[in-house]
Amino acid sequence: MREEGNGPDPVAVEQRVDVPAENVSSYIGDFRNAKEWMVGVEGIEKLSEDHYRLMLESPVGRLEPEAKVLEHGNGLIRWSYLTTIEGGGEVKVAPDGGTSCIVTYTGDFRLKNKALMRAARFVGIERFARRNAERSLVRLKQLMEARRY
Repeated sequence: MREEGNGPDPVAVEQRVDVPAENVSSYIGDFRNAKEWMVGVEGIEKLSEDHYRLMLESPVGRLEPEAKVLEHGNGLIRWSYLTTIEGGGEVKVAPDGGTSCIVTYTGDFRLKNKALMRAARFVGIERFARRNAERSLVRLKQLMEARRY
């Protein structure tokens, strides 16, 4: 369980996408695609089957946490950070009629370096994380609807 005041509150945002759920699920199911739609993800390096290194821009500089995909399929991808960051995230895709879906992103994280976490809170990491999550789902919507995956 998370200690009070130990990090930003979890972020949860959702977006309606006018593309069938199975198409969106297939796209987000490849974790390497996160570079295209997740704001702040500058690069992704696949280290092994479900193990990746992410290059992230943050209010306290570039971070390169490793992440492991814990669950993938049935409209869900869920990951946990292994280094640099504690916590993880998930993206759920739920049908919303035949040709659209609701995409929900939930993320919860804290920097493992306590001094860096204090600096991140000072410069507004919570606002930064929420804004990036919202912008990420808007970007996903635009990509998916433009491509009609």
